[in-house]
Amino acid sequence: MRWLKNQKTSNRTFLPCQLGHRAGISWPINMLTIKRITSPDAPWFSPVDALYESAFPWHEKREPEAKVSALSSPNYALQAWFDGEQFIGMIASWSFGDYTYIEHLAVNGELRAQGYGKKMLSQFLQMQPLTILEIDPLTTDIAQKRLRFYQSLGFHENGFNHYHPTYHIDTSDHELIVLSYPHTISSEQYQRFNADLRSVVMERE
Repeated sequence: MRWLKNQKTSNRTFLPCQLGHRAGISWPINMLTIKRITSPDAPWFSPVDALYESAFPWHEKREPEAKVSALSSPNYALQAWFDGEQFIGMIASWSFGDYTYIEHLAVNGELRAQGYGKKMLSQFLQMQPLTILEIDPLTTDIAQKRLRFYQSLGFHENGFNHYHPTYHIDTSDHELIVLSYPHTISSEQYQRFNADLRSVVMERE
C-alpha cells in the first residue's frame, strides 16, 4: 500500500492514498491520522510514552533503553493517533512483510469508552494483510471482555501454547493467547511469528 504525506512532512503525518478504493478497500469517512515516531526527540514521543507507561503493567513494558532501541529497527513502527488535532492513542507494531504484529495498543485515558480503540484498530487492519496480537489468558472478566472486543473486529483465537519472552531479566516469560486477523494462522505461521518475536522483537536469540 502506498502512502501520501500531507504538508506537515516534518511531523511525518500519513494518510492512506485513494488507491485503497481501487483495491476494494472501504476507508472510513472520518479518517484518523497517524504520526510515526522515529526518535525520542520527536514532538509526540513524550505523550505517547506517558500513555504507554500508564496503560500497561510493568511485566508488559520495555525497559527505557529497549524502548529507544526499538525505534531504530526498520520493522518497528511507533504511531501516535489523532482525531483532528486530538491525541487519541498509540499503536506499536512490527512489520514482517506478509504479516504485522501489534505489540502495544492504548487509548488516551481521557477518551476511553468513546469507541476510539475500535476506530483505531479497524483502520489499522485495513492497512495490513495479516495481523497478530496477544491477550492475557481468559481467567478474568476483563480478559473475557477483551477477547470479545477483538472477536467483534474479526480476530480469531489460536490454540497454540504460547509464552511471550520476558521484558525484564529477573522475571519469567508470561503465557498469552495468540489472536490473528482475518483468520487463524497455521502451525508454520505460528512458528515463524514466535521466531520473529524472540529474535527480532525481543532480541532474545
